[in-house]
Amino acid sequence: MSLFAIGLVLLSALTHAGWNLFGKKVSPGGAFFWHSTLWSALLASPLMGLNIDGLDRLSTETWWLVVLTGFFQAVYLTCLAAAYRHGELSIVYPLARSSPLLIVLFGSVFLGSAERISAWAVLGILLIVAGCIVLPMQHFRQLRWRNYQNRATLCALIAAAGTAGYSIVDDAATGLMRKQWPTPDADGDVALVYVVLQAWSALAWLTLFLLPSSDERRELVSLFRYWRSTALTGVMIMATYALVIWSMAYADDVSYVVAFRQVSIPIGVAMGWYFLGESLYRPKIVGVVVILLGLMMVVLG
Repeated sequence: MSLFAIGLVLLSALTHAGWNLFGKKVSPGGAFFWHSTLWSALLASPLMGLNIDGLDRLSTETWWLVVLTGFFQAVYLTCLAAAYRHGELSIVYPLARSSPLLIVLFGSVFLGSAERISAWAVLGILLIVAGCIVLPMQHFRQLRWRNYQNRATLCALIAAAGTAGYSIVDDAATGLMRKQWPTPDADGDVALVYVVLQAWSALAWLTLFLLPSSDERRELVSLFRYWRSTALTGVMIMATYALVIWSMAYADDVSYVVAFRQVSIPIGVAMGWYFLGESLYRPKIVGVVVILLGLMMVVLG
């Protein structure tokens, strides 16, 4: 990864950790994510007006990829919310956070881009996954197979597949957009436009997912009065996503970006310890060290 890509991902990791710190207090669900996505789309849409000239150059394939990434994003958000409803944070979080690394890595092999991933980076990705699984535990004895045989695990794995899906699609879609864009050196413009298109696509899919449920419909209505919380979350999610999309233009393979995004985990641990007074259990310390070692290997790779 280039230094510029690393800087963009580090900045996105800070915003991601900040959003999670805030989200931990509001306990977001499916309806909450719908409102946040709505605010993301509305607040960022004026940026589209500044770059409207490039939209008519986008191919049909690009537009279908926008539809597909919205689907994967909606799957991720709804299944993550469902996983937290049915399971504990210490089980759900590492699965949802680390599994996309392996899925994207295997996806790169399937798509024929694996030669761009070094052996050091692959080993680093495996270490990051191991660290993510260990980190949320209070005791090492909690790492038992029966703790993962439940509905929460299934929802977390589906959420992880959604993350991997939109990561791979985003890489392909923005690669096409950069080739079709009317101005040279348009990586920043493409990132801004793409996240707006993705937000509207995800909002449409989330609407289809949530409307059949009467409970979700009631929650959608009740959350309008908490618009400040949902708007703030939407802004932070949009900023994080735009920085990640931008960084993809400077990475050899999307696996590097997905892997290095996990730097938000040590940042989140530090924020939780400093701002919320969370305890630093031995597995948490070991997990952070292993993740940092894996991140260093990804960078060197």
